[in-house]
Amino acid sequence: MRLVFVVRWFIRVILVLIVGILAFYNFTMLFERYILKEETPTFFGLSFAVVATGSMEPEIGIHDVIVTAAQDSYGVNDIVTYYDSAQGISVTHRIVREEDGVFYTKGDANNAEDPSPVQVGQIVGKVVSVWKNAGAAVQFLQSPMGLFAVLAAGIVIWLVVDLSAGAWKKERAAKNETQEEEKKESQDD
Repeated sequence: MRLVFVVRWFIRVILVLIVGILAFYNFTMLFERYILKEETPTFFGLSFAVVATGSMEPEIGIHDVIVTAAQDSYGVNDIVTYYDSAQGISVTHRIVREEDGVFYTKGDANNAEDPSPVQVGQIVGKVVSVWKNAGAAVQFLQSPMGLFAVLAAGIVIWLVVDLSAGAWKKERAAKNETQEEEKKESQDD
């Protein structure tokens, strides 16, 4: 009986943590993007993005998730994400050269360098991790429907755990009652 209580408690804690972290992440991203007007919001110093083009293939593909972190300095061969204000988008390309304090970038799959040099202030961060083909799942989890699905799944799991624990308790109580009745009958004989 103690084991059931511990398992129920553990599952509830995990569910609350998952839902809490996802809700906090989504709230933080929305706050930074729409209230603070950050083009590329960060979460504890990390920025997450789903890759939309194949300009960095084969190292980074379409629908991969990239994680970037700001660095003290950047150099040639670093893959960085920078904000291109002319196009209004974030771009992730490799630094191919540095001249006079500005960087020149190029997508690995592209034939030519990007047309405009990149200032240090435009750089969001260096790519520190690539999650292959995780983009669809991340985009879903970041959407209102995804957050709703996680909440609904959490509630269903919570209810299943409670119902199964209740059924187990009833089964255990019935078994104990049967054993007590059998014990009484054997004592009466």
